[in-house]
This record gives sequence, structure tokens and C-alpha cells, in this order.
Amino acid sequence: MASGDAEILLGIDVGTSGVKVVATDLEGRLVRSSTARYDTQVDSDGRGSDQDAGSWWSAITSVTGGVVAGARVLAVAVTSQAPTLVPVDDRGREVGLALTWLDRQAVAEAAEIERIAPGHRNGPDPFFGTAKLPWLLRNRPEVAARAAHVVSANGYVAGRLTGRTTLDDSSASLMQGFDEQANAFDERLFGRGLGIELLPPIVATTDVIGAVTADAASETGIPAGAPVVAGGVDSVGSAVEAGILDVGGPLVEMTGFSSATMLAVPPGTHVPGFIHERHCVPGVDLLITAQVTAGATVDWVNRLAGEDLRDSAALLARSRPSRLTTVPSFAGERTPTWNPRARGIIDGLDLAADGVELMLSVLEGNALALADDVAELRARGFAVDRLLSTGGGSASTAWLQIKADALGVPVLRPRGGHGAAQGASYLAGLAIGVHDVGKLQQFAADIEHEFTPDTELHERYEHRRAHFSRVRELNRARATETP
Repeated sequence: MASGDAEILLGIDVGTSGVKVVATDLEGRLVRSSTARYDTQVDSDGRGSDQDAGSWWSAITSVTGGVVAGARVLAVAVTSQAPTLVPVDDRGREVGLALTWLDRQAVAEAAEIERIAPGHRNGPDPFFGTAKLPWLLRNRPEVAARAAHVVSANGYVAGRLTGRTTLDDSSASLMQGFDEQANAFDERLFGRGLGIELLPPIVATTDVIGAVTADAASETGIPAGAPVVAGGVDSVGSAVEAGILDVGGPLVEMTGFSSATMLAVPPGTHVPGFIHERHCVPGVDLLITAQVTAGATVDWVNRLAGEDLRDSAALLARSRPSRLTTVPSFAGERTPTWNPRARGIIDGLDLAADGVELMLSVLEGNALALADDVAELRARGFAVDRLLSTGGGSASTAWLQIKADALGVPVLRPRGGHGAAQGASYLAGLAIGVHDVGKLQQFAADIEHEFTPDTELHERYEHRRAHFSRVRELNRARATETP
């Protein structure tokens, strides 16, 4: 137990399924952590997705006191799902529901922005957030009328802690129409009724934007006066935890509700069809692949089964690959197809199929989707010789072994492995100068387990991946369907 003299760094990650709060010491060791879950509202057609930002704050206040436990908090940083946008008033309180990254309703608005300001790295898809601004103005005018700003999810929490409203540059760079050279949104987007003016000032990910206020301290148990760092996108936090802070490091995977991989690349790198984002250190960007519903599909099977089947003895005893092929696009696809109307497909069902077989096929389907993305990275000239796995999904040994076999490269699980929240605590230390890049890389060097690919199984999975790609093509027709 920490005493009042203990010094900690606090990381908060606002995920899609819940919040995680982590405290680490100055040697990078986990001191305490806690999680609290909340709901995500998804429309019946799978296109709209809202969350109550107030539920994020309630979840945070329910666990932070126990994580802090009387210790001296040197700094706090917040990472989050992104791009998720929250309309707030001039006090930083939500005035309507947050439009999550999962929301893909603003297809027409994304195309409109591309016509006005073409040529930026992140393309015309509602995922990239900017299109949600005009959609909000046009579809929820009563909410927009009450909004002083529209902020990111981590910006909302940092604002509740400090009273200052900002947009960090990793979140801004992830959005459509961001001008990397100008460090601002394309000037052609202003004055056109698109709502760009609602975005707050852009700050660096490592900027200290203020201190925990007395009101926030009374709600959270975080001591008043503790410095608050702007923070950033959850992918930044996961990359920091994995020590990926220089160009050319290994591929990092972060799996929670969704799944994303991050590769550290030179600034300004542009690969059409991929996701691009600034990192938290100068001279490094992140090139990202992403699947919409990775952990979400695993949770879906577990709900149907009424138990966690991921590492069950029955699953471990099954032969692989499964006789089922699952395309896990339960709420659209991001890379490589960018099809918001894609949906899940299960091929090969028979009367003998049970929950264990379905779980195995879902784990494999996500691994095969990842293998498709890795193949595309290699085709673009990026070497991938290993994968570092972080986040909640990395807890499953069966899933990591399947990924190693499907990818044909070792999959490494760092001893930390807590993903963005632990990375956020390291980011806090980087911002106030108690950590540097070298120290963070030393923290990440401690590997808990290495999953080595089985050559014969890899060949089978490569054969299965060809079939997976054919089944996945069934979603192509949905891309052009009229909603």
C-alpha cells in the first residue's frame, strides 16, 4: 500500500467499453489499477453510436480514489478512444451525447469535406471525426446551439479536471482535413457552416494544460494542484507503453473493443488507405491499421455462451483452423476496405457447431483480418518481423498463439501489457521530465512471454486467409447499398 509520501504517475484511459485508471511508480512499475465499465449505444442498423460523456466521468470518479490511495500524484495524463467528439458548454460540461469513433452516419458530410479541402492524409470517412461536426449541426441543432466547443474524449476529461478546454495534436492529426504543415485545420473549411470553429485550441500531447481543481479533487480523490497533461489518442498511449518511440520499431497491437496496430514512421508519411496520426515525441508519426470490432466480437460470443471461452480447456483442445470462417466486421470495417456498411459473416455453420467452435472462429477471424493488414504493410515496403501485443486482448494466451500462427511471426506480450492507461501514466512522466525516451524503452524491454509461430499451422492459416478474403468480398455489395 502506498503511503502519503509515495510518488505516483496517474494514467486514465477512456475506452469504448469502460475506463481504466493506472498508477505507476518512477521505475515504471504498476502500483495499482482499476476499471469501471459503461454502455455504448449502437443503432439497430449499426451506423450510429453514442455515449453519455457523464458516464465516463462517473466511472472515473468511482475508481480514482482507490488507485491514488493517498499517494502524491506527480502528474496525470488522459488517453482515449478516438476520434470521439463531445459537445460541451463553456464550463466543459456535456450538453448532448458523444458521437463515438464507431459512429459512421456522416458519410455525406465526409464526402463534402473532401470536396472542399482534398489532399489530406486521413480520408473521407466518418471515422475521422471532422464530418461529425456538420452532422451534429444539421441533425441535432438544439444540441449544437448549446455547445461552446466540441472536444475529444480525453479533452473532455482533462477539461473536467482543470477547467481548460483543449484539443491535443494527436487527436487533431487523426481527423479529416488537418493540415500537418500549418498545425491547424485546413483554412478552406472555416466559414462554411461545417462547425470547425467549435473545435478548441490545439496543444501538444505533452503540454501541461493546468492543474486539478479543488472541485475535481473532491470528486476524484486526485490531489488538487496535480499537473494535468493534455494526453492523446489511446494508440499513442499503447505505443508509449510498448516503448515504440523511434522510427523503425516493431509493430504494436492494441486490442480492446476494437483492434489497432501502430508502426512508428517518419513525420508526414502518407500511405493511402491507412490511418495517420502524430506521436507524442518529435520526429515520429504513427501509421495505423484498425479493425472495428475485435474484442467486441469475443465479448459477443461469451455473452451467448454465458461464460468466457477464450482460454477454456475445450477451446485449447480443438484442432485449428476451425471449420468455420468468421469475418468479424460486426459494425463496419476500417482498414483495408473502409466499408461502414460491412457486417459480420459466419461461413461453414453446421448442426454440430457449438459455442467453442464459434469462439475459435472469431479469434481466428480477427487474426486473419490482422494478417491481411500486415500483408498490406509489407506490400508497401514496411518490414514486420514481430508483434508486440497490449491491451485487454493480450490477456488471452490462446488468441496470441493464434495470431502468431496466422501472421507467421513471434508475438510478444510485455510484462506491463495494460495498454493505453499505463502508457498514459508514462506520458505524464515524460511531460514533466521525470521520464525520457530511453527510460521508457527500458520499461518496455521486459517481455513476459513470446508466442512462437508453428510453421505447419501458418501454412494452413495462409490457405484459410485466401478463403477468408473470398468470404469478406460478400461485404463489397453492401458498400453500395442504399441505407
